[in-house]
Amino acid sequence: MGTRSLTRVIPRQQGLAWDKGHEHCSMSMMNMYRQSNGFPEGHGVELAYYLRHMRIINGIDLGREQPMGKYANGSSCLAAQIVGHFKDKVGDIYLFPNDDEKGWEDYIYTIYPCERKPLQMSVWSSHEDRCIFVGTPQELIDKFEYDKKNDSQ
Repeated sequence: MGTRSLTRVIPRQQGLAWDKGHEHCSMSMMNMYRQSNGFPEGHGVELAYYLRHMRIINGIDLGREQPMGKYANGSSCLAAQIVGHFKDKVGDIYLFPNDDEKGWEDYIYTIYPCERKPLQMSVWSSHEDRCIFVGTPQELIDKFEYDKKNDSQ
């Protein structure tokens, strides 16, 4: 059985604590389910590498190139790009309804985009029943790649 995860994109907003995103699925632009490799050292690090240089913009400048994977035109554009990045074969990645229903997921990743501000993300562990990470994509890479290296020694 694989380590399952959900990935969500919730626009940053006043009053929503970053460690509580897992409780607000209905606010998300997407609810992407990953059937396997969903643990932080796997999906978390892959997701963070994809997001670490991403910039959120508001509007597209037709006179200037804004490459996919580097820019997203708001939260919904970011959500679509994430799905496109991870969905490369039949199975493994699915889109679920945004209904706040608890499933079999082991981890919930929530990304909080905001124009002109660094992306923030959180990781909820269902096994520990707590948020195990809040920070930038680079901070997630630093934490979980370091943990992975130490586990293998």
